[in-house]
Amino acid sequence: MPDATHRTPVTLVTGLNRTISARIAYTLLTPGTTVVSHDLRDVATGRVTRIEHRMSRDGADALTIDDVELEHGCVSCTLRLDLLPMLRVLHRDPDVQRIIVLLDPAVEPEQLAVEIASTVVEAPGVAPGPAGVDVAVEDTLCGIDARTWLADATGDLTLTEAQLTSLDDERTLSQIAVSQARFADAIIIEGADGVESAYDLARLHAVLLRLAPSAGMRTLNSQQAFTREIVEGALGSMAPGAPRGRPTQPFDPLLAGGPDLDEDCGVRLVSFEADRPFHPERLHDTLDVLLEGVVTARGRMWLASDPDDVMWLESAGGGLSILHVGTWLACVDDHSTVDPEHLAIAALRWDSDHGDRHNALTVLCHRADPDDVRRALYDALVTDDEMSRGQEYVTSLPSPFGHAHRDPCDDMEVPSPAEAPVSGRAETPAAGRAESPTAGRAEPSAAGRAEPSAAGRGESRPKNQPEQPKRTEGKQE
Repeated sequence: MPDATHRTPVTLVTGLNRTISARIAYTLLTPGTTVVSHDLRDVATGRVTRIEHRMSRDGADALTIDDVELEHGCVSCTLRLDLLPMLRVLHRDPDVQRIIVLLDPAVEPEQLAVEIASTVVEAPGVAPGPAGVDVAVEDTLCGIDARTWLADATGDLTLTEAQLTSLDDERTLSQIAVSQARFADAIIIEGADGVESAYDLARLHAVLLRLAPSAGMRTLNSQQAFTREIVEGALGSMAPGAPRGRPTQPFDPLLAGGPDLDEDCGVRLVSFEADRPFHPERLHDTLDVLLEGVVTARGRMWLASDPDDVMWLESAGGGLSILHVGTWLACVDDHSTVDPEHLAIAALRWDSDHGDRHNALTVLCHRADPDDVRRALYDALVTDDEMSRGQEYVTSLPSPFGHAHRDPCDDMEVPSPAEAPVSGRAETPAAGRAESPTAGRAEPSAAGRAEPSAAGRGESRPKNQPEQPKRTEGKQE
């Protein structure tokens, strides 16, 4: 990948509220800047409205609105067939010094960052390659409506039910809300005066400070003047560890950015670690504790029935997913291709018996009792008595999650973090509300329907990692 100094900087602007996101994006429209957006509300019909608002270096405005016809109406093909080639073309325009991408609420910014880095596209006069050859995601801004965000982030409505898309899209509003805020380098909160009480506003802040601890933040009343200085001030106050366009990797520290672990307004971030596996059936029966009164839970898991496999758990609101994201280094002989940071983290906790296998979860509680969460997770672990019966007994424990693979681990290659991102949306047949359709957070397929993955088996590849480089040509498939 070329050095970022040779690429055109890109700012992503995201959020559930279209009006707030647009205000942020157009506040940043300055000479030499282009704002690009795609309205995906009617994407199921195969038609997407693309808006390009350009301000030349001499300050002249130019607005172009086009209806883009897509052979397959879905979110992914909009990005791959139109936005990514467009970024490559804009990079070659000497009048464009910065690109602002105003995202439709149905697009997750981390997913787009992965697409920019990895999806091979063709554009007029440009050799095939990913848009990341030409542009670099420099920062992500998230607009939040103080009056509605926490309810959206803890509910179980699908995007279709929330009328954010015309697709049959089973991703949840909570999933999108959490992923947008978590990937943000700066968060702009609007409508603070519309929140019922000062306590509720403080509780919202407590959640966001733990969800995105490195993000700069500004809070505005509905009548407060919205200026470029406010947006730039939020970006300027981001702390070290902010994403800056880098997608999360499965072995990244779960407490990156140093979030506060103390309770504030009933909000607390629980960190749970254990150097013994989960009992699959007891874990399955425990999953409701990660849904009731919890904003989000995420982390790595070691299941007794699948000792070679790194499983990733992620929840948001009323939906939860568990999927396979890689192999523990303990069962891989050749570590030469493993990311050095991954090796260093594994070495810090290496055990002579189980190597780097471990459980590490964070749970952001806003109504749940943190002690109840810890106790339930601890009780779901394999006990001393069960461990004493030997490895054959432990690995034979039945699993309601199925199995990610059945090959010997020495036949597998351990993926580097870049090869196994964590944003996949595999559905798991979890207990309670996790069994609802909102648990399966699948990427819409080319046919415009949500495409569920193998339920709980971890056989699907993570959503933001292409199995093979994807290739598109020009503006049509």
